[in-house]
Amino acid sequence: MNTSRRQLLQTGGAALTARAVASAQTNAAGPAPRPAYRNYFGDLHNHNQVGYAQGTLTRSFEIARNHLDFYAFTPHSYWPDVGEYDGRIETKWKNGFHVAKANWPEVVAHARRFDDPGKFVTMLAYERHGAAEGDYHLLFPDLKGDYELIPGLKDLQEFALRRGCLLIPHHPANRLGHRGIAAASVDPRVSPVLEIHSEWGCAEHDRAPHPYKRHTEGGRWTRHTLQHYLAQGLRFGVIASTDDHLGYPGAYREGLAAIKAASLTREALFDALRQRRCYAVTGDRIDLDFFLNGHIMGQELPYTQRRSLEIHARGWDEIERVEILKNNRVVYRDFPMDRLPGADRWSRPVTVRFEYGWGPWPALGWGGTADWDFRLEVEGGRIDSFQTCFVTGPLDEFRRDQVLSRSESHVHVKSYTALRQQVDDYSQKAIVLRVQGTPQTRIRAVCTKPKSCSLTQSLAQLADSNEMLFTDKFPWESAMLHRLVFAGNYETRFTFEDEDAGTEVNWYYVRVVQANGELAWSSPIWVAKR
Repeated sequence: MNTSRRQLLQTGGAALTARAVASAQTNAAGPAPRPAYRNYFGDLHNHNQVGYAQGTLTRSFEIARNHLDFYAFTPHSYWPDVGEYDGRIETKWKNGFHVAKANWPEVVAHARRFDDPGKFVTMLAYERHGAAEGDYHLLFPDLKGDYELIPGLKDLQEFALRRGCLLIPHHPANRLGHRGIAAASVDPRVSPVLEIHSEWGCAEHDRAPHPYKRHTEGGRWTRHTLQHYLAQGLRFGVIASTDDHLGYPGAYREGLAAIKAASLTREALFDALRQRRCYAVTGDRIDLDFFLNGHIMGQELPYTQRRSLEIHARGWDEIERVEILKNNRVVYRDFPMDRLPGADRWSRPVTVRFEYGWGPWPALGWGGTADWDFRLEVEGGRIDSFQTCFVTGPLDEFRRDQVLSRSESHVHVKSYTALRQQVDDYSQKAIVLRVQGTPQTRIRAVCTKPKSCSLTQSLAQLADSNEMLFTDKFPWESAMLHRLVFAGNYETRFTFEDEDAGTEVNWYYVRVVQANGELAWSSPIWVAKR
């Protein structure tokens, strides 16, 4: 154990007593038997032109089906306390509400047509704005298609309770009275989870990565962040979703909801959300397990002096650190990226990221959308799994990011990129492979578009350095095979032992930070006071 980095952090306060011991096991044989839950990734908050955003309804559903497990389109539907604003911007919103209502039958028809339990699950939903109480989106437990625009939040909450709906508060960190979530108005019976990350930014705390800098005039308010809510006694599980306004569900870096469910059905997904058996990721689909005394994330436990926390995280890049927080304070950190690869480093799959889409800077005044058609081929090894990383822009009704075919030896992708309409100016998209191989295994990227070109590297070469593929001379499009990541650096499993005198309620949650900036947050586990 690297005691200079992997360490117990002693913290004060009545809730934290004197003794806590941590241990780490990097390559444990496997987890203890657990309920048969799988991690499913999707988007529960996304917009298109049915409302006042952009992109057609059909395109949104097609994109979601291409790369997500579940999807809820959430049209902007009404705003009971809307006011009058500079530039009469409220006219745009009100017109959008009329568009949403007029097209609701088409929304229902799309949700029913694309729903394919076991492969892809759709949910009917809509969004309610609230200047005083904050914004919520309502998720229906079925595809019946009712559309109840109930003005009062309390009345809407009672409707949701009777109807079996969920009300998800989102972008909570706006100031009170400026569409931030009023904690006193939250009904935990219908709002068990909080959306803590989207294209707005991150609402874990007021100094978290991804500050609020889009859609809002004031940034993040301390008193409307997850940590403050938890300190005030609210018991939220956490999810993320995009809140994307270019009709691109599941856009990379904008947020995804990760749900631990027994099956890919609407009923199983709703059950998991009600039980807070879920977590949030920003982009990479990080697998995260968190148990306390055998109880899964989201649960509430009676008082016990001794707490054994079990954490398993598996990312798609080097994991810089995994942190355990108790009562909002970090009490333990694990640093997988610091581990030196062992003699058995080739016994488990490595990750290889192919990132593409660097191109002409818009200020040059030239260049447009680049069409990509490429294959990633593995020679002398096999592809165990892969992840897509498709960003939101540019808005295009006729192009699609698609995996055309896949096998243990190849992935064939059609895609497109341009440096415009992007969150934080990221135009690149990516495919990340988990490859079982040896130092001699070869990764070959073969492009037919934008230009005919190729790049071949062995895993031994990629263990030492990344390498670039140039489609043409500067400044035309380019791509890169990233330096590979060994399993000991993208995956960790460890336990943490804690004791507490029980003078107050404790809550624990886990934060995962990858080297590329992508994050995951578990839902908390609460332990009652004595």
